[in-house]
Amino acid sequence: MDYGQIIADAVMDIFSTMLMIEVSPQDACDQSLLFIPAGASGMLGFSGDVAGMLTIHCPEAVALGITCGFLGMEVSGIGEEVKDAIGELVNMVAGGLKDGLASQERDIKLAIPTTIAGRSFRISSKSDVGHLCLPFDMEAGRFYVELKYK
Repeated sequence: MDYGQIIADAVMDIFSTMLMIEVSPQDACDQSLLFIPAGASGMLGFSGDVAGMLTIHCPEAVALGITCGFLGMEVSGIGEEVKDAIGELVNMVAGGLKDGLASQERDIKLAIPTTIAGRSFRISSKSDVGHLCLPFDMEAGRFYVELKYK
């Protein structure tokens, strides 16, 4: 199953149709521990034929750029608007993952998204699960979409 292609297709579609922001996918990276100096991460768990967690990690400039794309106006710092935007983005990408898996006759149920924001935080998880980390570049910088699954 090509999870990377499913996720890349979902991200590219969301950014081009909903945010009007150009993004370019990069080669998958092998990062199981990401350090975010300042920014926001949106997480959404899922269960079913495949279980796991989809997370989007955004440095502050990227999180602000994504929020501006959603709202059509400038935002100056990480507040509720940014947390809501990153939560909605992870929800939409997870929906794309769900659709992609459904086309291959696999069903998943999505949980409620959670967003964390702040300065100098690390994201880590168990090492005995499947792991995929996809970087995407946009004008404001690089963000990561991470999939951990069983």
